[in-house]
Amino acid sequence: MSSSKLADDAGPPDSEAAPSSSQNMFSSPPRATRSRHKEEKQPSVTPRRFRKFFTPRSQGYPNSSAREALHEITAQVLNRNPTQSSPLRPFKSINSKEDSPTSFIRGSKRQKTTHTPETSPRKGSRRKPYSSPEEANESDLGEHLLSSPCERAVLDTNHEEKESMEEYQYQKPAEPLKRIASRVNRGLGGQLLDLSIRSSVGRRRQHHVYTSNDWQDHTQSFYSREDDTHLCTSITGPSRTIPFCTTGCNTNSLVAMGDEEGRVRLMESAKDPNSVFKDVYLSFRVHTNAIIDMVFSDDDRFLATASGDQSARIVDMTTQTTISILGNHTASLKQVRFQPGVNNHSIIATSSRDGSIQIWDLRVRGYSGPLHTMYRPVDPDENTNNSQPHDVQWGRAVNSIWNAHKPYTRQAQSLNHPDAGSRGESVGRAGDVSVTAIEFLPGREHLLISASEADCSIMLWDIRSIHSKRKVQLPLSVTKKVESHTNFRNFGINSLNLSTDGSRIYSLCKDNTVYAYSTSHLILGNSPELSLTNQERYLQRDTQKGLGPMYGFRHPRLHASSFYVKSAIRKAKDGKCEMLAVGNSSGDPILFPTDERYFSKDTGENSGTGLNPELAQRRPTLARVGGGSFNGRMETSIPISTNGTRLVRGHDREVGNLAWTYDGELVTVGDDFLVRLWREGGNDARDLRMGGEADGRRWACGWAEVSEGYDDDDC
Repeated sequence: MSSSKLADDAGPPDSEAAPSSSQNMFSSPPRATRSRHKEEKQPSVTPRRFRKFFTPRSQGYPNSSAREALHEITAQVLNRNPTQSSPLRPFKSINSKEDSPTSFIRGSKRQKTTHTPETSPRKGSRRKPYSSPEEANESDLGEHLLSSPCERAVLDTNHEEKESMEEYQYQKPAEPLKRIASRVNRGLGGQLLDLSIRSSVGRRRQHHVYTSNDWQDHTQSFYSREDDTHLCTSITGPSRTIPFCTTGCNTNSLVAMGDEEGRVRLMESAKDPNSVFKDVYLSFRVHTNAIIDMVFSDDDRFLATASGDQSARIVDMTTQTTISILGNHTASLKQVRFQPGVNNHSIIATSSRDGSIQIWDLRVRGYSGPLHTMYRPVDPDENTNNSQPHDVQWGRAVNSIWNAHKPYTRQAQSLNHPDAGSRGESVGRAGDVSVTAIEFLPGREHLLISASEADCSIMLWDIRSIHSKRKVQLPLSVTKKVESHTNFRNFGINSLNLSTDGSRIYSLCKDNTVYAYSTSHLILGNSPELSLTNQERYLQRDTQKGLGPMYGFRHPRLHASSFYVKSAIRKAKDGKCEMLAVGNSSGDPILFPTDERYFSKDTGENSGTGLNPELAQRRPTLARVGGGSFNGRMETSIPISTNGTRLVRGHDREVGNLAWTYDGELVTVGDDFLVRLWREGGNDARDLRMGGEADGRRWACGWAEVSEGYDDDDC
């Protein structure tokens, strides 16, 4: 091809021939005839052509193809469409958005592009003949857009096009966007999310990259105010009386408290504007001596009480009257428990200072009268609902375990400590050994565990076996003692508690430690007696050995100086974690989260008992609390957790018994004649910790103590 012919083809077409030639109309837009010819050069982009092409037009055809093509290079489309890999690759369609508008082909003057009806992006549309070259130029610009390497020009054009297109293409959303709620305000769903990521709701920053958050998130929100305190005074006079025990109902928010006069008081623990905790909801008398322990049946229909008058009584809560008296003990009672399961209203176990455990069945016909004159029933009060005299049943024990924990051998004497059995005592202890705690195992209701003041061992009994005074009574198993006790001296157990699923047993020992035992390892080796499915009776065999404690809980301010100091466990329910509350001879109850994920690496020494290997490698020490000439320290070989929170300023004397309410709040009784309710939640505890003593705002209040810097706001 000659150069002249190429120049003729590349030159501008004649304005008169442009409308009549269909081939030229589809291949190249017509242009006006130029007055002066000059040498053709490679097409270039000039600022004038930019302004002519990219400047939005305020008048004309807003819905034309050129407008649609210009809309394809806005910021929204650029972010939505993929970028073309090669600038030389022709895009397929503008309207189908298959290629990026930043890679449009260059409209060359020398090369003509012809669209067929099958490949045209405007398939099916009809063109009208152009009335002028300018109109044809404007129409064809929608199909062949010149790309520019100038980034600033492209940005300016996108901004201008966006403003112009918003005038007629803006569409209102169908519905307003919903605001994302915080995790704290999502109720149960948010709490389940916290549990799945091992988090908790608190004011501090949540570090979800860690395996767990601060354990204080579960204990820091407990507080108590003036209206949450009940001053225990005598019902018959202005004198004060000491509260001994408390327990919560299983189906409602009422709390029962027993005092040294033998009376039971019911108080409302829920937040009610018409009733506060310090007011007595109902009161009636059951015993003539102090009530040491009490417990409700599963449906709260009956209340069982254990008293210092050597008897236990069953009270019908509908009429607040005694329906049965259990009086086979010869000393003060320590605890009373209903058997869980189908026999909850019938089978009862009691323990006493006389060293025996009695099993009672209310369905068995009892005695015709009291065994002792001191067991006469108490006359009902005038304010009770008992309008008709009720026949009292004198219970008969169906099984008795005598001298349950009486030791027959003494441990080896220690030469290093003069108090450890070196005063010439005879082998074997004189007198009875008090059984301080008993509990039924859930799912295996025929099995009973017990503890005593003699040592820290836990015994397992089958109540279906008949026991008699004529022969030695053997338990199914006895747990191993703590190593430090074996090397020095024995410490008794104050109380026993079972975890929510029954897999752990928590025992409060008088060495100021709470020990955790595994229920599955109460019997080592083959143990068909512990089977949950097969509950057949087996022949009595020799006492088996059980595993010792797996780990423990300890706090520097925890002192269990007397056997009146008890512990209580809150079951995991309604998104609240399992928590152990322990009384204190120093006056401040202590809370321990029982979740093992909060055990840090410096908790204690791994004892090799199958516990989490991440537990600490440091050997903790234990300081003895109390009198005597022993002021040294003894070591323990099991992991010890010190994750405990004190509830300060609530009591100024010993806190003995305590209990959890139906809503998961704590009730404590102290020797300062106070019964205090500790509520959970909100910012009240933090406000009391940081608000100071101004204007008496802390008067008669208590709160949970936290570590330094916990309440500081995160920046």
